[in-house]
Amino acid sequence: MFSSYYQVVILTTVGVASVYIYQAATYRRRMKGAKEPPGPKGWPIVGNAPELASSDGNLIPIFNKWSDEYGDIVQFSILGEKQVILAKESITRDLFVMRGSKYSGRGTPHAISHMFNYMNPTLEINDERWKRQRKLIHQAVSITATDKYLTAMEEEAGITLRDLIHDPESFDKHLARYSFGVLTRSMLGFRIKTGDDPYIAHVLNQIGEFLKGFRPDEYPSNVFPFLRAFPTWLVPSLGKMEKMRTDMYAEICALRERVQKSVQDGTASTSTYRHFIENRDEQDITDDEAGYAFETMIAAGVASPHNLLLTFLFLMMEYPEWQKKLQEQVDQVVGKDRQPCFEDIPNLPVVRAVVKESIRYRTIKAELGIPHRLEVDDIYQGYFFPKNTVFHGNLGAILMDKQLYPDQQLFNPARWLEQDYPTYKEPLTEHPNLKNYAAFGFGRRACPGFDFSERTLVILVAKIAWACEINKPIDPTTKKPVEVTLRHETTPNPKPLAFPCDIKPRSAEKVKIVG
Repeated sequence: MFSSYYQVVILTTVGVASVYIYQAATYRRRMKGAKEPPGPKGWPIVGNAPELASSDGNLIPIFNKWSDEYGDIVQFSILGEKQVILAKESITRDLFVMRGSKYSGRGTPHAISHMFNYMNPTLEINDERWKRQRKLIHQAVSITATDKYLTAMEEEAGITLRDLIHDPESFDKHLARYSFGVLTRSMLGFRIKTGDDPYIAHVLNQIGEFLKGFRPDEYPSNVFPFLRAFPTWLVPSLGKMEKMRTDMYAEICALRERVQKSVQDGTASTSTYRHFIENRDEQDITDDEAGYAFETMIAAGVASPHNLLLTFLFLMMEYPEWQKKLQEQVDQVVGKDRQPCFEDIPNLPVVRAVVKESIRYRTIKAELGIPHRLEVDDIYQGYFFPKNTVFHGNLGAILMDKQLYPDQQLFNPARWLEQDYPTYKEPLTEHPNLKNYAAFGFGRRACPGFDFSERTLVILVAKIAWACEINKPIDPTTKKPVEVTLRHETTPNPKPLAFPCDIKPRSAEKVKIVG
């Protein structure tokens, strides 16, 4: 056993050193007089890995520190792999949008690719299969498609509002049910009736295990490719990722069979998956490719709204003046005798501004975005970038740009509503909205579900503002508000950790209307 361990160590050292020496030699040949981007000096072979490993899973503070020190384009390395941080939106759009044909690759960890059978359209390479899956996703979450599900969204938001009023202590569970309920009704055609539905726990657990696939300490084959050829008794994580792969594929097949059966027996409600099955002959995509596309939409679509709605509750406690402005506009537009509906949203720019600014606030605190990989050698602003360089559009810096976001540290929805701010746009019946918002990514790899997400969020935020008062809990001993801090899990797209929140109805009359 010990001899096997030392063989692994020796092979690891030799393998990494060889790659490092080869890349250093070829890099010098290809630069051809171009500059090397500035950045922190790393250690031989391992590069900047030690500093990144000390980040406790949140790279945003380190990336922001390097951007402040070295500028808008910063280069670092991990085990010989060159990576670049982009800290300005204009530069990021130049590369990811204007040069999208070069900068739309992905550098997905081996464990993640294996778990998804190399068919996750968010994380896999830019090939023909990805294009087919991307087309299906666009059809599923386009503005036209979303229009069909507005009634379902409104009903789910109404159910959630009732749950929050009658059981406010379980607000986390109710918001999770809402995020799942909207997705399963519109995409899959079935309802999630309670926050205790086992489907929620199953998917959340699956997402948690999936996110571990990004961590090299959990899956060392992400960093050391030669380990993938070893037996599972020597590298147990290989067996774990294989089990994840088989379990996920079995679930995808079971979900497809469930929807097919409901279509055949006439019990299927309107949904994207039902439409896909009923028009199967018109679709140029395999069943497995479609299955993984739907699985990806569910995994991505349930986490983000849930996380953002939790952030919204926290911000309403921290910035009560904006809760008051939100309530005042909703009261003026909607009145006291009915709940807000989608027809009201064009006349509720404060609702849309609060949602957009909540996304900005969450993103600069907890969202790094998914990196892009350069598919050919390139030169930009005199800097040479070799093929396979990994690029990070550092949203934590991009959405903190002082030129675009004055008082950038503050939660300030006014930046979307008042003419004095550079982010202001008219007409206010349309703006602010989430179209082309940096928080959803850039270019070919941007999240196509921005409109679906926006509608999911604005209708519930409007209803909460109409019916609820959100405050910090009162300490029973001191009789003073409890100070609440927003912390996050140490994973990509992290969920806020549990925090207290006092939710009460604004009036008895509104409780009667909610039911």
